[in-house]
Amino acid sequence: MKKLEPYPIALSLFFVFTFFYVVCIGIKVVLIQLGIEGIWQMHKIWQALLPGFAGIDSMSILIGLLEVSVGSYAMGYIIVPLYNLLIEKKAHNFKPEVKPVFVRFKTLFFTLLTYLFILFSLCFIYDLFIPEQLKMAYIWDVILPGFNDLSLTSYLIGLLDILIYSAYTSLIFSVTLNYFEKTQFSQDKSLEGEGL
Repeated sequence: MKKLEPYPIALSLFFVFTFFYVVCIGIKVVLIQLGIEGIWQMHKIWQALLPGFAGIDSMSILIGLLEVSVGSYAMGYIIVPLYNLLIEKKAHNFKPEVKPVFVRFKTLFFTLLTYLFILFSLCFIYDLFIPEQLKMAYIWDVILPGFNDLSLTSYLIGLLDILIYSAYTSLIFSVTLNYFEKTQFSQDKSLEGEGL
């Protein structure tokens, strides 16, 4: 087993949690500005998790941002050394075997299809309940040919477009990635055979 480096994990956690915090608080602030109350309650999670975050006011938002950013970054430097310590015995006895990575079309296709189907469906439902100026249907209108309004026909056309996009993207990525992975693996093996 390979030991992990704390920096990439800490940086990833920093970006994920900071982005999540900014989106959660940003949506709440926008909804308050529009006079919409009671729909978005994600800020309550941050109230429970962050000691300095008391609500939607400027000082609490800044304190919460600081706590989330520093805390998520520090979490990487706590978790990774603990992980490395726990796998230390296994890491000494482990001899890695290098194998090429093979990306299956079917797996990638169903992954993309599921993700885009859920995303599109949530956005479609979201658009049914919000004011015109905040609707996401404009994005789908541009991306999905045949989608033009919030009707059942447009929804089904959007799902068909997503099916086609998922198949096309999966085919291109799986074939391309598998080709280059196989080529790189063959080159690495031939260099090993030459003793380089």
